[in-house]
Amino acid sequence: MFFSSFTKNENLIILKLTPEEGSFKIEPLYPGWGLTIGNSLRRVLLSSLEGYAISSVKIEGVNNEYSTIKGVIEDMTEIILNLKKIRFKKKIEDEDFESEEFNIIINNNKKEITAGDLGEFINLFEIINPDLIILNKEKLIYLNITLVIKRGIGYLPSEKNQDMPNMIGTIPIDTIFTPIKKVKYKIDNCSINKNPFYESIIFKIKTDGSINPRKALTRASNLLIRHFQCLSNEKILLEYKKPKKRNKYDKNILKMRNLLKSSLEEEIDYLSVRTLNCLKSAKIFTWGDLVKSNKSDLLKLKNFGRKSLSELDKRMKKLNIYSGMDISIYKLNEN
Repeated sequence: MFFSSFTKNENLIILKLTPEEGSFKIEPLYPGWGLTIGNSLRRVLLSSLEGYAISSVKIEGVNNEYSTIKGVIEDMTEIILNLKKIRFKKKIEDEDFESEEFNIIINNNKKEITAGDLGEFINLFEIINPDLIILNKEKLIYLNITLVIKRGIGYLPSEKNQDMPNMIGTIPIDTIFTPIKKVKYKIDNCSINKNPFYESIIFKIKTDGSINPRKALTRASNLLIRHFQCLSNEKILLEYKKPKKRNKYDKNILKMRNLLKSSLEEEIDYLSVRTLNCLKSAKIFTWGDLVKSNKSDLLKLKNFGRKSLSELDKRMKKLNIYSGMDISIYKLNEN
């Protein structure tokens, strides 16, 4: 076949590759094919690769995107703009899931809340830009936030994210799913057997870090092949990994897991400084650490008395946890 020598793996040369940027050279190409391949791949890369983004937000006491929040500098519109900038990456690459809804309780002394602070409550995703500032608030301002992360391609306006019953206070937002920030290509001449009229193409791809540029190029190529295969009588074989079925996560287990991993310092409103200092000196930093200890061991701690124990009992009863409970199902040692 005339074009067979132009369709081999060795035609692709990697010039540069980092987690976010990649440069690739494809050569040799028959005259005119540089533009054909360049345009096609660029469009698919920018518009058709899957990504994850926040599709809706709900903050207790806020009814619409024009509201202000007492004790918070930013209004709701600014907060939404900041939430749209958060970029997500799946923690388990082969797992396949459509969305995750999670609840965030902010009740601490921090004045600056970042994307990383929200990430502590997320189970299925890693936040790529944890230093992104979401909002600035006064100390001890209480915020109850519910976010939904969805999978999609390209861009989706907020009107299209109203696919669930419109609960009071739930604000759909514009979502930018694409993990690709920039794609550009350059076509040069390439000499083969003293014939200078063949072509080479150099691709430069920049991603948000949620996907490797080489993997992005492969996925875009496979998408094109699958669509063209509909027009072909021949079967085109592709390497394709079928995604593993997602483990079904029990929401109650996830909620309890987040609680057990949360820091005891967040309980400053419910536990005395003396009690917290005693626990800290004993290297008990989370509720998960605490439930492993029995009451008799706690009473042996310096400056820890019956009053401190009573405080803990009261708070633990409210949270539905207790000393000696089986926490193995919550897999606290896993990320």
